[in-house]
Amino acid sequence: MEIKKRRAKSISYGSKRSLKDIKYIVIHFTGNKGDTAKNNADFYATGNTREAGAHFFVDKKSEIWESVPMEYTAWAVGHFFTRKNGAASYYKKCTNDNSVSIELCDCKKGVSWEQMLAIRELVLYIQKRCPNAKTIIRHWDVNGKACPEPMVGKGNLKWKHLYNKIMYNYQYRAKVTKAAAIRSSKGVKPTNKIGSINPGEVVKISKVVGAWGRLLNKKNDKWQWISLKKVKEI
Repeated sequence: MEIKKRRAKSISYGSKRSLKDIKYIVIHFTGNKGDTAKNNADFYATGNTREAGAHFFVDKKSEIWESVPMEYTAWAVGHFFTRKNGAASYYKKCTNDNSVSIELCDCKKGVSWEQMLAIRELVLYIQKRCPNAKTIIRHWDVNGKACPEPMVGKGNLKWKHLYNKIMYNYQYRAKVTKAAAIRSSKGVKPTNKIGSINPGEVVKISKVVGAWGRLLNKKNDKWQWISLKKVKEI
């Protein structure tokens, strides 16, 4: 993983802090279409004129840019919007001082697979440097802002998929509803049948390609696949 760096203007962040004080990793979105991590890093380095910022930006091509070093407080989760529909459950618990903020670029229509993998790697990197940063939440969970907008609300499946990928390296759990064949592949196209699975069993889907779900674990160095028509997300 490569993290490129361009320091934001000083208006974007506050004072220095200890990495041991960081308890939360907060996921945001830029709300823009077609933007890149570099676009945003450049803007905050040269054009930003208000107290707003983020530590990292991640784009659809998996590029990561650091804008504010984690040793500094970024102005990212302040203010209060609403508690409606379960929002702001971490209000006054998660603050600018005890959190690291990650902005997702160009994700109004969803997070790309490459972007998802980059986010996971970045989170692991943050947690290695900040040993107490164990809780991953949305901006919406902090103060009720509709951010990241495609993933707000209780029970939001898009957020559930991203969270599972970050925390457990799979997208979602599913229960088998009909007897299904397990097929193998070295690439992305399932071919040979290598086994079967019975109704009622639970599987972990690590990737979705068309009508197929890739199971979390390999067998004999080959990926295992199941038809998504035979499973239901739980």
